Amino acid sequence: MSFETVLKAAQDGDPDAQTAMGYLFFKGEGVTQDRREAARWFGLASDQGNPEAMCNLAYIKAHGFGVRCDLEGAMALYERSAELGYPQAMFNLGFMYSDVEGIPQDWERARYWYGRAAEAGSTVAQYRIGVILLEGRGYDPDPKAAAGWFEKALANGYPKAGVRLASMHMTGTGFPRNPDKAAKYLIKAADMGSEEAMLELGRMSLSGEGMVRSENNARKWISKAAARGSQEAAELLAQLKR
Repeated sequence: MSFETVLKAAQDGDPDAQTAMGYLFFKGEGVTQDRREAARWFGLASDQGNPEAMCNLAYIKAHGFGVRCDLEGAMALYERSAELGYPQAMFNLGFMYSDVEGIPQDWERARYWYGRAAEAGSTVAQYRIGVILLEGRGYDPDPKAAAGWFEKALANGYPKAGVRLASMHMTGTGFPRNPDKAAKYLIKAADMGSEEAMLELGRMSLSGEGMVRSENNARKWISKAAARGSQEAAELLAQLKR
């Protein structure tokens, strides 16, 4: 669909087209980047009840992109969007309550909104719920429940969850200590592209814990991590070469 077609539909009041125009101006795709103009288009779609546009406008307000920073306004928009069932708004609300300076930290609300997003299929929210439960943020720690959420996130392709599960089995957190099981989780995460998992597999290959001790295998994993940008892996690889 051409820019002119989308623009005409947006000008005629189509909220989906207005949302699309907001994206174009926010990213500067095919037009000069203008985040104030992006906010205007998202605002028009928001006024018509488009939850995606509400979430995007909230993001712009929360970060002050092209407009005055307005955390209170952002929260109100995220709430409206989330109540309409938009998962990204649910996640962003959780993040606002857990991590954003200027918003009173509220782990109960953070957990509620992360939970809503997780149930809606957000893998990052599934991981976040796991972290909250594991670390006992606002609650007593619950490693078993945390592991359940990490398992869901990993099954949905989120490699950091595999690294967390590996760490739990390596340290005996919530489970009997089991380096072999930790290695299996790390391999899953590494296969998904986690440089952190690759580096840890390299270290385990050097120590022989959870894996057969093999410097060649260690080099393979550490080289992969270094190739993906891990400075720590690059330094360890240099040490091995010396």
